[in-house]
Amino acid sequence: MRKITEAGREKIFWLFDKLQGAAIRRHYADIAMLLQGHQEASDILKQQKLLSLLTHAVATTPFYQPYKEPASLHQFPVISKTIIRENFDSFTSAAFTKDQQVPTVTSGSTGTPFKVLHHADKKKRNSADTMYFAQKAGYRIGDRLMYMKIWSANNKKATLPGIMQNMVPVDVITFNDKEVAALVKQMETDSSSFAFLGYSSALELICQWLDRSGHGKVNATLSSAISMSETLNDYTKTTIEKYFGVPVYSRYSNLENGILAQQVPGSGNKYLVNTASYVVEIFKVDKDEPAAPGELGRIIVTDLYNYAMPMIRYDTGDIGRLSMEKDRAGNSYLDVVEGRKLDLLYATDGTLVSSYIVYKNMWQYTEILQYQLVQYGPKDYVFRINMEGPFTKEQQLTAEFKQYLGADANFTVEYVDEIPLLASGKRKKIANTYHNTVK
Repeated sequence: MRKITEAGREKIFWLFDKLQGAAIRRHYADIAMLLQGHQEASDILKQQKLLSLLTHAVATTPFYQPYKEPASLHQFPVISKTIIRENFDSFTSAAFTKDQQVPTVTSGSTGTPFKVLHHADKKKRNSADTMYFAQKAGYRIGDRLMYMKIWSANNKKATLPGIMQNMVPVDVITFNDKEVAALVKQMETDSSSFAFLGYSSALELICQWLDRSGHGKVNATLSSAISMSETLNDYTKTTIEKYFGVPVYSRYSNLENGILAQQVPGSGNKYLVNTASYVVEIFKVDKDEPAAPGELGRIIVTDLYNYAMPMIRYDTGDIGRLSMEKDRAGNSYLDVVEGRKLDLLYATDGTLVSSYIVYKNMWQYTEILQYQLVQYGPKDYVFRINMEGPFTKEQQLTAEFKQYLGADANFTVEYVDEIPLLASGKRKKIANTYHNTVK
């Protein structure tokens, strides 16, 4: 049963929204209608939103001004972070003053800053998207949200939104066995309803500690668990449900846009595409051409609500595949969402191999604390492993991956004290230092 304070926070949230014009509630209703309503009517409204954005971009931004009288999305070029950085002012809409622009900055995995501009209504839309997809996973406004990501001294400070959301920042930089134990103890001694939102690797650390310590089922109320930013492996998915009694849903999002897709009840491992707020296309890995149906390729996004800095056919840098099938409401799904294009693996014959083979197979090696698979040549791979004690399964490990990457693959195993964190606070489990030479 929910605490009175948790239910009260939900009422206060919607009261604040009402006093500010009820924009989030209106956006929430629009998202629900577009994703759950009549397919034909939804498709018409989505096309109207797209045409409105394209018309606005052509009329108010120097970059898109040459694309006069847009009739179709296909007339527009694919853009990237580099193109936006080099032409920042040209992407900025003249319809908004500096006071109306809200800078959003992401450091990315490499630590290179990337800034885009949002506006008030875009921020409200993102809030509504967050509400809709979080509630699909079981979250309720007011639940004590254990938010596991990298936190700076600045964004870790208590703020009114954070207090209203009942959010607890959990810094993944310092997240270790001691902190996991403290988190679990806090949950078991507090009668709050909890929710997890965080990097998949942080959730995996919780699972590993619970397994190693022989803790047993956690005596706490967890309403929802959502992983983000990294691929969710089967081990974490099954183990969270084993100890906490709730399923884990994986979210695909980025800071520059928002929530692009998420697993929801009934979708299995597929991700429901947020077509209420975005157009998602799949392009070939090495060409600015649409991929064939069912082909793995680059995820290209058009943000229907960023009018301050229109992002049309934006290359996210991620890899995915659209499902060949839609649901009864006509919604699209991503079968696969993978990491950066820079993290792709190639077999010894040069064919692209899904990085999911790594996440799918590594769960069984519970003695390994951290790992990283690096391809550094056409047939050359190294497994970096951090663990306590000797590893007795080298032959098994290399034999399994040769099944996917080629019998003539050259595998070595390297033992390290630590897999270093990236600037984003994540550990790269797959890296490719050879990909630039692959044709």
